[in-house]
Amino acid sequence: MTRISSFIFLIFLVLTACSSDDPDTSEPQETSLFTRSEHPVYESPFGLAADPSILMANDTLFMYYSAEEGIGVAFSTDNGNSWNRPNNQSTDYISLSRRPDAWDNTLETVEVIKVANTYKMYYSGYREDESDNPHVENYEIGMAISSNGIDFNRVAESLEQPIITRDTGNANTHDRHAMTSPGVVYENGTYYMIYAGWNVTDNWTGSNAGIKILGATSADGIQWTKIENPILIGSDVTYSPDINEASLIKADDGLWYIPFSTDKSIGIARSMSFARGYEIYPEAIVTPQFDWDNEVTAPDGIIHNGKIRFWFHGVKEPNYWPWVIGYTEADYPLNWNN
Repeated sequence: MTRISSFIFLIFLVLTACSSDDPDTSEPQETSLFTRSEHPVYESPFGLAADPSILMANDTLFMYYSAEEGIGVAFSTDNGNSWNRPNNQSTDYISLSRRPDAWDNTLETVEVIKVANTYKMYYSGYREDESDNPHVENYEIGMAISSNGIDFNRVAESLEQPIITRDTGNANTHDRHAMTSPGVVYENGTYYMIYAGWNVTDNWTGSNAGIKILGATSADGIQWTKIENPILIGSDVTYSPDINEASLIKADDGLWYIPFSTDKSIGIARSMSFARGYEIYPEAIVTPQFDWDNEVTAPDGIIHNGKIRFWFHGVKEPNYWPWVIGYTEADYPLNWNN
């Protein structure tokens, strides 16, 4: 992430303190359902590659990620075994740049989908150091488009303001303080979005405080209608006290999947309905295992050729640097009940 909020730093400090007391028993046990990479599969030359979004288009895998100067992109033509930057750049190739004087002068947590011949990018943006709360920046969601999947331009509706804004009507709305990590699926003329809604009222003690996975739908991908009730909340997860960054996948068998982050791990939920009825797998599917991933966060992926595949970022304690991309996969359909 380009600029991490004070709340994220607080989480880092708490996690560091907990791990120093009991680093083994405090972490959830990882399921054998997924097999993961021992080493990072992608790294930025600047040390910051976070929040991956994965798209397969025309037999090419695209990876979009939070980079120092905006949203970076890399691609793979060998099924993710190796990753390249456009024009063989030795530095990050920036698909969408931050704008110093705009509402989105810092960009993070991206999602890209392809509809017909247009690549559509949804991202979280905020104006740095202008938060109305000390615990989190005022993240909201913008949109950009591309014809080649490499170079993006903001849509007109996103130039001066976000396309989806926080509900600041009162102190207890689900997304009163931030909207991060959009995950989007387009199907049969409808766009479906999930995102992490933040409410940090009264230093996380307000009547509706917390981070929840929320939803919205759209007919054109620009004008969105929010779903009233949360799709997932932290108390739904039995092995962790938290839920935050997530993404959305629709399988050909009709199942919706939400891979999500917790305080120390990555989990997964599924449902036959976009907005309700999610069953959460009872164990984490990714936990910290190596010296480069003391924290694992922000999964996104695809289902392809009998595999469900997720990329995520890992970061190293105690300095929480660098941010790198890891990988995990499982056979699909998942052996969910074993």
